[in-house]
Amino acid sequence: MSGPPRPPLDGLVVHGDGRGRGLGFPTANLALGSEPLPEDGIYAAWARIDEEHRLREATVSVGANPTFRGGRARRVEVHLHDADVDLYGRRLSVALVARLRPTVCFDTVDDLVAQTAADVARSRTVLAERGRPALGGAPG
Repeated sequence: MSGPPRPPLDGLVVHGDGRGRGLGFPTANLALGSEPLPEDGIYAAWARIDEEHRLREATVSVGANPTFRGGRARRVEVHLHDADVDLYGRRLSVALVARLRPTVCFDTVDDLVAQTAADVARSRTVLAERGRPALGGAPG
């Protein structure tokens, strides 16, 4: 991502379609205010739950998930790495670090799962290279 850093995306976690967990990559769907969303794509990010000081590695999808056809609105879905946490009704603050790739419509769900695994691995690498920043005043 180039240009000035964008403010964190901050929203309440709401129920989505429930596909992510079944695919091995559970996601938290964010209900956001009226702030403009970044360009559709997959991002490496840091996330904070509620007012925790702990930052968590995340991979974020912004877009309408074209692999699962239908008239879906654009959304923000956050996959926290190595976390098994019930997030419904909690607030996530997400700082996007780097855009990894554009949104793609996959031919099969298996192709989507394989690419998602590669995205998470790349996200981990990018986050490790860039280091853990402060998020909204939280200590790094």
